[in-house]
Amino acid sequence: MLDQRSRQLSLLVKTVSDIYVFGTADGPVLIHTTFGELLRSLEGGEGVAGPQQLALSREGVLVASYARGHLAAFTLNGRRLRRATHHDSFQCLALSRCGEYLVCGGDAGVVEVWRAFTLAPLYAFPPAGAPVTALALSHDQRFLLVGLENGTLVVFHIDFNRWHHEYQQRY
Repeated sequence: MLDQRSRQLSLLVKTVSDIYVFGTADGPVLIHTTFGELLRSLEGGEGVAGPQQLALSREGVLVASYARGHLAAFTLNGRRLRRATHHDSFQCLALSRCGEYLVCGGDAGVVEVWRAFTLAPLYAFPPAGAPVTALALSHDQRFLLVGLENGTLVVFHIDFNRWHHEYQQRY
């Protein structure tokens, strides 16, 4: 658990799996059971500490956003799948229901869609004009609601099938 000197930055609770995931200002991503037992400690990589945003898919892929545009994807078993760096500092993350797509919004006011497993950028929406502070996907996964720092709410139509069919592996 956290001690008195640690500042908690982000928290995720996965009740189906009876785990919670959190990041502190100076440390790694920590995965605990709901009973408080430490399961894993995930390092973002050299020179990267203090995850600011966390997103967890149903399949157990955890994406962490760090300062200065660093992203890292992990499995819940502790294996780092990929690490990427971006020019924007992400303020919010959202995963699609299928867990394949990561939607990120940041200080530059641009919302981007990434492939969650490989952290490959797929698409960038037009700039919104203010830093993005909140993201939410509609229940049917067809609309992306974007909250901006200036109080504006922008709604984008999003079609995840577009990228699914482009990147579908054929045997």
